[in-house]
Amino acid sequence: MSRCLAIMYHYVRDRAGTAEREIRGLSTAAFTDQLDRLCEVLTPIDWPTYVAWRAGRTAVPGDAFFLTFDDCLADHAEVVFPILESRGLRGVFFVQTDVLTGTGMSTAHQIHLLMCALTTAQWWEAVQRWLDENATDTRNRHFVDTEAALRVYAYETPERARVKFLLTQILPLDVRERMIDDLFAEHIGVSGDYASRWYMNWDQLIAMQGAGHTIGGHGHRHVPYERLTGHEQVHDLARCASILRDGLGVCERPFSYPYGSFDDRIAQRCAVTGFVNGFTTQSGWIGAAQNAHRLSRVDTIHVDAFIEREFACKQV
Repeated sequence: MSRCLAIMYHYVRDRAGTAEREIRGLSTAAFTDQLDRLCEVLTPIDWPTYVAWRAGRTAVPGDAFFLTFDDCLADHAEVVFPILESRGLRGVFFVQTDVLTGTGMSTAHQIHLLMCALTTAQWWEAVQRWLDENATDTRNRHFVDTEAALRVYAYETPERARVKFLLTQILPLDVRERMIDDLFAEHIGVSGDYASRWYMNWDQLIAMQGAGHTIGGHGHRHVPYERLTGHEQVHDLARCASILRDGLGVCERPFSYPYGSFDDRIAQRCAVTGFVNGFTTQSGWIGAAQNAHRLSRVDTIHVDAFIEREFACKQV
């Protein structure tokens, strides 16, 4: 039975000993070691092969996999791209387009850097102080369901998960963005100075696409779509598609839902705006009949345990 595993990555870089050492990601060695293990037990394919398989034009091995990378991070051009090229592997790179058209940083990545600069207690204090001084509607901001937070951020400590859950799931998006901009300027510096080295640029994306890698969409503003109105969802999807088309040419492109946030209507809007596939953060294999805009992925954090369970089951 043919099936395919899509593996999801974010940060890949050696950050030990730097101010960014708390960033959740893989070191270069951990990434290459995982690639070695994957290629020992699974068969790598690229996205065009996956598309041909889904369309019934070709077959894939029973245990195929391909690599996906979210967020338009400079890590992907500077670290991942050379490693994949040296091994003859191809990846799918999902980019958020606001960082390609502006000079600032994504709120999500500002949060990651702030969590490196501040302890969790300092974080919570800074957030509450800003809300006291600037937010008119502060209802329920002090209460965060720890269990709910850990379901979303299972890899974090309970305290860090609560802070991130408050920022991503509870606070109004406009309030969150103003607050993070202010806190970033106060504790770290000018976001534009970081953005220039934090993200890929058009030249890098063009080179990667020319080398056979796939560039897909990851939203324009990188916000949870379930927190937007239907009109806002369509606008963000269409803006992302338009910018990629103008910068990289007309091409069938896949999409990765920011924060894994989607439902049936969002999946339909993803299709309507021209993205041929929609990838979630729901763990599992992709089958030939799975809905094209509700595709599963396995996070790099969980992929080793996932594969071990699969092979253990086969040996029983």
